[in-house]
Amino acid sequence: MNVSHGGPALLADTLTLPGPGSVRLDGIDVVLVNPGHARQAVARLDALGGLDAVGTVFAHQDAWGFFLPEGSGEPAWPAPARYVQAGSSLILPPAPRPGRATGWIRWSQRRIYTAPLLLHAVLTGSAARHHPDERQPAPPHLEPALPPAKVAFFDLDSTLTDHATSFQRWAGEFSARYGITPQELDEAEVRWAGQRDQFFADLKDTHKIPASLAGLHAQYRKRTAELVPHRPQVCTALRSLRDSGWRLGVITNGDPAAQRRKLRSARLDDLFEAVVISGEYGIRKPEPRLYRIALDALDTSSGFMIGDDLDADMSGGARAGLRTVWVSGGRQLPASSPAPDHTVHTVLDAAAVLHQLSDAKLPAGR
Repeated sequence: MNVSHGGPALLADTLTLPGPGSVRLDGIDVVLVNPGHARQAVARLDALGGLDAVGTVFAHQDAWGFFLPEGSGEPAWPAPARYVQAGSSLILPPAPRPGRATGWIRWSQRRIYTAPLLLHAVLTGSAARHHPDERQPAPPHLEPALPPAKVAFFDLDSTLTDHATSFQRWAGEFSARYGITPQELDEAEVRWAGQRDQFFADLKDTHKIPASLAGLHAQYRKRTAELVPHRPQVCTALRSLRDSGWRLGVITNGDPAAQRRKLRSARLDDLFEAVVISGEYGIRKPEPRLYRIALDALDTSSGFMIGDDLDADMSGGARAGLRTVWVSGGRQLPASSPAPDHTVHTVLDAAAVLHQLSDAKLPAGR
């Protein structure tokens, strides 16, 4: 890593990154912050107009990394920030290129350092709010964190749609056609945990099904999409959100034709301004780039992600800078998982949470 310093303020003008992979930090420090605190820091620093306070921010495992001038370790950084000093090695994402900035939350072609004292002040205030026994007042000159826009992106399968019901309907038809009991299909579904190629390979081998694996999988995608049930309450909840000023989108993994067919079957296809499907872009959740495509489609940089998958929806959404609403379906949050911003039981409960947040006067989504 080569850095050219840019004057007495120690702001860099250029940064050459040979990544991806382990890179030795030469002449520059990094502070790693969990996504929740990092989002607050970026919003508050961005509010300091004219100071160019936030430079490049990148994703590192489950944290966001802020570049700092060498020797920024004093005063000590507050928990949960982790200071990585010059001379250390750090795994960095590939060097950013226009439209291909994998792993980069923000990329500036100009200055790349974050002003360390300002970042320190913001994180100290954030840590005090999360640890009331060690409360310290936030610096009075900093503006409060900017709220997210009234923009909500929804996962499709098992969030907006009832995947379990469509699977059971398909299983009844498949069972009758090939003489396989519904119990055997349920056991194969559990055994292969959604790995559809292995699921059909198992059934084909065990029951001597003459159809090809590709044909079985294609028919499954088509038929389960057609069998997605219409849930009027979900449609009503989404229309209510839209009528109250929310801008809505879908971010989903899967085959484009099948995912769009599911939206039509559930009668949801006219409710969203943007539908972003992994199969159309060659990238999948939790890759943050898929989320940024959706953000760009609605011309916004903030909002909410609502979904049932802790990795694909919650982790991916948080890494892209979105607030997160986990549709738990009654599941408990694993101890190893970062907490989403909100946890609800159903997508209807998620809509209710968004309505409550509307009362907090969130800004419009444009």
